[in-house]
Amino acid sequence: MDRQRQLIIIAAVCAFTLVGVAAGWFAALDGAMRDVRFSLTNRPATGEIILVEIDAEAVANTGVGVGTRGLYARAIEELFIRGARSVTLGISVSSREPDPGDAALVRTLQTHAGRVRTITTHRGESGGDLTLAFPSPLFASIAPPVYIDAVMGRDRLKGTYDTTAMHDGWVIESFATALTPSRDIRPDSFFVDYAIDYATVPRVTLSNLFDGNTAPEFFLDRDVVIGLASYAQISTQTVPRYGMLSTPAVELLAAESVRQDRMLRSMGGMPVGIIIIAGTLVFAILRPSMTLRSALLGSAAYSGVLEFVALVLQVHSGLLLETAGIHVAQAGLIIAAFWHELEQKSQSLSKASRERDAMRSMLERVVADNFDGVVVIDRNKTIRAASRLAEDLVGPGLVGKRLEEVLPAPFRHALERALDHGDAMDAVCETAIAFKDVERVIEFVVTLSDIDADESTGRVACLTFRDVTERRHDEERMSYLALHDPLTGAASRARFLDEVGKQLIKPADRFRGVGVFLIGLSRLKTINDTLGHAHGDALLKQVVSRLDLLGPISVARLEGNAFAVLRQGLTTTDDGRAFADQLIETISRPYHLDGHQAIIGARVGMSDSDLSGSSPEAIVTHASLALSIAIDQQGNCAVTFSKDMDARIKTKQDMEIALRAALSNNEFTVHYQPQVDLETGEIIGVEALTRWTHPLLGTVSPAEFIPAAEETGLILELGRWVLDTACAEVATWDKPVRLSVNVSPLQFDYGDIVGDVEAALAASGLAPNRLQVEITESLLVTETSRAATKLLALRDIGVGVALDDFGTGYSSLSYLGRLPIDTIKIDQSFIRGLPQDAEASAIVRTVLMLSESLGKNVVAEGIETQDQAWLLRLAGCKIGQGYYFARPAPAAQIIALLSGAEQDKFTTRMIG
Repeated sequence: MDRQRQLIIIAAVCAFTLVGVAAGWFAALDGAMRDVRFSLTNRPATGEIILVEIDAEAVANTGVGVGTRGLYARAIEELFIRGARSVTLGISVSSREPDPGDAALVRTLQTHAGRVRTITTHRGESGGDLTLAFPSPLFASIAPPVYIDAVMGRDRLKGTYDTTAMHDGWVIESFATALTPSRDIRPDSFFVDYAIDYATVPRVTLSNLFDGNTAPEFFLDRDVVIGLASYAQISTQTVPRYGMLSTPAVELLAAESVRQDRMLRSMGGMPVGIIIIAGTLVFAILRPSMTLRSALLGSAAYSGVLEFVALVLQVHSGLLLETAGIHVAQAGLIIAAFWHELEQKSQSLSKASRERDAMRSMLERVVADNFDGVVVIDRNKTIRAASRLAEDLVGPGLVGKRLEEVLPAPFRHALERALDHGDAMDAVCETAIAFKDVERVIEFVVTLSDIDADESTGRVACLTFRDVTERRHDEERMSYLALHDPLTGAASRARFLDEVGKQLIKPADRFRGVGVFLIGLSRLKTINDTLGHAHGDALLKQVVSRLDLLGPISVARLEGNAFAVLRQGLTTTDDGRAFADQLIETISRPYHLDGHQAIIGARVGMSDSDLSGSSPEAIVTHASLALSIAIDQQGNCAVTFSKDMDARIKTKQDMEIALRAALSNNEFTVHYQPQVDLETGEIIGVEALTRWTHPLLGTVSPAEFIPAAEETGLILELGRWVLDTACAEVATWDKPVRLSVNVSPLQFDYGDIVGDVEAALAASGLAPNRLQVEITESLLVTETSRAATKLLALRDIGVGVALDDFGTGYSSLSYLGRLPIDTIKIDQSFIRGLPQDAEASAIVRTVLMLSESLGKNVVAEGIETQDQAWLLRLAGCKIGQGYYFARPAPAAQIIALLSGAEQDKFTTRMIG
């Protein structure tokens, strides 16, 4: 609404000035502006028009019987003798009274007819008609008159100069235009250019003319005017720049304006109106984003540019831009801006007053509702405000009471120092204060302020305090938990490492050495699963209690079922080994848990400052390495760290880094080993085998990198790559052999083996019945319903399943019938003993008979001799694989082998 009102005011200012321009309200101001512009410029006269001033001396020297008009006749004769082009008699000869010189003047006018002009003067108006004083007919008939406006006191600040006058139907040419008859006079009137310097108009007295005191060529080809002196007060007019000026002088300046083509013309009201409207629009658009100072400076700059343009137009183009209306509009807009600014200031003050009152109420509310205790005390030590929490802790009704009456001593002393000595607190203080017979830990601070208000002037102190009792208890609890296991109370890993470091500070302690024993509990998961976690937690507490009884420096729980013990002495001594055995014996004793008896195992990994150095982290890390070795062994045992363990871990880490780089750098390839029909010798399938060629290490054995890939989890990505690559390559072969791909148990447990197989088949176009995945017995030993479900899903899409290395693991005949296994692969360890090993031969025959009964296919791996191939064929084995037929080779070699002439492999030597 405020913006709308402002626009209405701006529009009203614009409309007012437009009406004023149209009505001529600002004509006087425009005249004054022109006066200023005339004063800023100066233009010399042409020198072609000369004024001969009739002076008193010439009149006095007139002879008897000559008369005044005889004097004029003599002057005209003298001027033409000196070469004047024309003469204008600027003295009225309208009087019909006889003059002794009339005859002489008539003769002179007749002599120079057409080159002499008389004047008709304008003395006023009557009934709308001009009142003119014509020359006597005696002269007018010979020397035609020209029009001069000689009204006494004429104000030409806002008037124009008329180029003609009308009288009784006759057109009388003006004095100025008559002196320049060659000029094409277009306008009926014009503005005289008062920038022409009147002082530069050539003037000479009549006495000097008669005396011959002028140069001979002074009047040559000049237009001469005979008239009164410029200072004569017979007829004067008000003009710009000069103020009061005689009529002859005004007429001479008008004549100079015509002669120099400086007849100034007004541009009229249209441009002024356009400028006013445009300026108003710009002001209305920019005003909301401008400060009053910017508006004033902008308006001043706008006015300055406007006047400069008006001056340039007047000087160079002879155009008069009436700027008064524009300046009035600008002044009106600035006044409107001032008014709007005053209104805004008034509104802002009113709003600030309301906001101050609201803020005061809000602050009082904030103090009252503050979560901290807040007490405000004035210079008289009287409580002025208090929060609810302050009253809850200290007591109700604090406002108005003296601080010494209600506040505890620590608060009172701090406030008195602040109020009496200006000693405010630089930091938060903490103290214990009893509130309502309960001791609480309080943080507090006192600040000082100087206020100036109606009701209070001077220094006030603000006491802010907070009950941090619970926070301190929580911090103590967090500190405890940072250093202790919350379940057993044993030390945390951080505290244990700190204790190890403390034992190695003194040289004597370092000489004696310290040993760290890491204990891994076994069968703890069984107890949690059978008796519940509550009993498992109780057992862990008893473990810590038993370890504490052995008198170590520190007992820590590092993780779920791993504990650490710190004692003086080295682990490699007899005493150290005996302590490790004592740890195992102590932990392995039965535990009684609410009527239940539980037994757990313990494996110990140990290191000391002699083996691992003085770094606590290194000692614990090396003990952990030893524990990992102990965990891989059967039964309870203790293992001491050795240097080769560190190298083994380093090798393992290097292998992991190299594996990751190999996947990124495409260092893996797929080789294929043929599977042969033992009856026909025809290649009916291939097994995909992964090969790794490292740029520095060369060919890396699968026995080294496959276990590392399974430990690090990279087997998921590697297995997916082998599956995709093998399917893509075999699908392009001309002969539709079957492809067998080894799959790790981890791909079943943690990967999406079914999705990977489907993606590989879809991408390669290989028929599902040409793909067979090979699994190991370890997957079946830890069989879960999820693994069985995935095997059934593979069978559903047409993919075969082969059981690899049969007979080497925990073989069970039960899963052979329950799970979707199509093919059994006899491990090469049994084939290698044929035909000499009777026991191996019996096992092979048994597997063949069992497979035939269950309807399973059999593949014999590791056939290296012709005798082994013949024996397996006679025993009923259909498919064989081994070096006797071909070593694993790249796809190109296998393709060449497939395209060669087929022959009975049992009659040839080993291929590859």
